[in-house]
Amino acid sequence: MSSEKKHPATPKRKLDARKKGQVFKSQEATSALMLLGLVVVLNYWIPSMLQRMGQLFPYVLGISSEWNERTVSSLMVNILWMGVQIMGPIFAIGFMVALFVNYIQVGVLFTGESMKPQLSRISLVAGAKRMFGVKAWVELAKSLAKVVLIGYFVYASVRDRIEIYPALQQLEVMQGAVFLGEAVKELAWKIAVSFLGIAGLDYLYQRWEYEKNLRMSHEELKQEYKQTEGSPELKSEIKRRQRAMAMSRMMQDMKQADVVVTNPTHFAVALRYDLKVQKAPYVVAKGQDHVALRIRELATEYGLVIMENKPLARALYTQVDIGQGIPAELYKAVAEALAFVYRLKKKKKSAG
Repeated sequence: MSSEKKHPATPKRKLDARKKGQVFKSQEATSALMLLGLVVVLNYWIPSMLQRMGQLFPYVLGISSEWNERTVSSLMVNILWMGVQIMGPIFAIGFMVALFVNYIQVGVLFTGESMKPQLSRISLVAGAKRMFGVKAWVELAKSLAKVVLIGYFVYASVRDRIEIYPALQQLEVMQGAVFLGEAVKELAWKIAVSFLGIAGLDYLYQRWEYEKNLRMSHEELKQEYKQTEGSPELKSEIKRRQRAMAMSRMMQDMKQADVVVTNPTHFAVALRYDLKVQKAPYVVAKGQDHVALRIRELATEYGLVIMENKPLARALYTQVDIGQGIPAELYKAVAEALAFVYRLKKKKKSAG
């Protein structure tokens, strides 16, 4: 069961897949929007195309009857330049639409992973799965849908104008061309819009397949967690060392304490009062049980005053963190403790 891939992909999994070029995008969306863009462009560009093509024929007919290298060369250059002027905007729009749609879906991505040789690509089993898998049937369904839609729209266009086509023989060439152009334009619009519908369904399918292929098993989630967060043993060791370093710093700071308030066995809190550091007395070190015992031992070693006050010791331990000033409600009790310390130090000094 641990190998069953039923968990959604993590952000790291998706990022790793993206670095390998595994991203989801709908090629149908690109094709449909390119077709729609070309239909829009042609709708406004066809009159200009016809005008430029009309300029070409008089030029060709006006060429001198003497065909030589210079006239042929001039003719080919002008025809080529005319073709660029006619088709250039169409290709440019198609390229920009394709670039924009791919950017919207994928973003900026440069990777060479997809170009590396893979044995799975020449595997007969993998090839059979690709040929008869769900994706192959989806591609077949999309192709059939396109053929059916194009066939239906062509049939509907001819059916709606079947009585008009014989009368085209009595029209001039330009009039007939305008009529056929309008029919083709309407047909192109219908096909482009219907392909957008197919593209929308394909986009949803591609996202679903992408998420399905990146699903993770419970074992893969555990391995990724170990890689990113570290193993529990390593984290425990890091925390142990951090606690040891913090304890060492705390014990060193105890040398600056003025008094140690004890429970006397369960809690011990070392206090210091220094106006240059804080306006109120603050906690230098605190601990419970064996840490409290170590604080009392160091207090004796450093010659600090140890004062037993069970309620104050418990309140300081639970309410004040190391380095933090005491709260206002404890001012009176702490002031009494410090006053006791100062009186004791004064007596020792007088005795000395």
